[in-house]
Amino acid sequence: MSGNSKLWWEIILENWAQTAVILGFISYIIKTIIEWKLNKYKISFSKIQENKIIEVKAFYKSYQTFTLSLKSFLDQTEFGEHKPEIFDKLRRDIRESYIDFEYNCMTVKLFIETQEIKTIENISKICTNIRIDIERWHIYRTSMSPPNDWDKLNEVRNQFDNTLPTLVKKIENSLRKSYNVK
Repeated sequence: MSGNSKLWWEIILENWAQTAVILGFISYIIKTIIEWKLNKYKISFSKIQENKIIEVKAFYKSYQTFTLSLKSFLDQTEFGEHKPEIFDKLRRDIRESYIDFEYNCMTVKLFIETQEIKTIENISKICTNIRIDIERWHIYRTSMSPPNDWDKLNEVRNQFDNTLPTLVKKIENSLRKSYNVK
């Protein structure tokens, strides 16, 4: 090196005030960019949580509607009159509530954990099986040679009274944990 050229650190030491201003400006720019990204993340996260609550509420509402229509069908099957027009209306109600329920099951799955998804799929499967078992009862009740296990109405009642509430409670507990609610 020639005797006239200075090392980079010597230049910095001689011009320390200008160097401090430049470093402060660079630090300010980096801090601003990081804060902007963090705020963007916070907004996204809060929007996701807000949408999750909305979808969970819609799921619960459709679940209640669907199970109430299934219970009406079961009650009419066990204790009511067996007129075709009554059952046709009940089947229409079940079909409409089932479509809404399945739609809400699909959308709520976008916002929840894998374990909750499995629980919701299990709830959907049980509700579908309940509907099929009640329909099967109507098909085989007048049959001359029904299968051995055609009358599952007691099993259906047990699923309504025990299995479904347990699964719903599992989802509720998981959601409480995700929102840190005790």
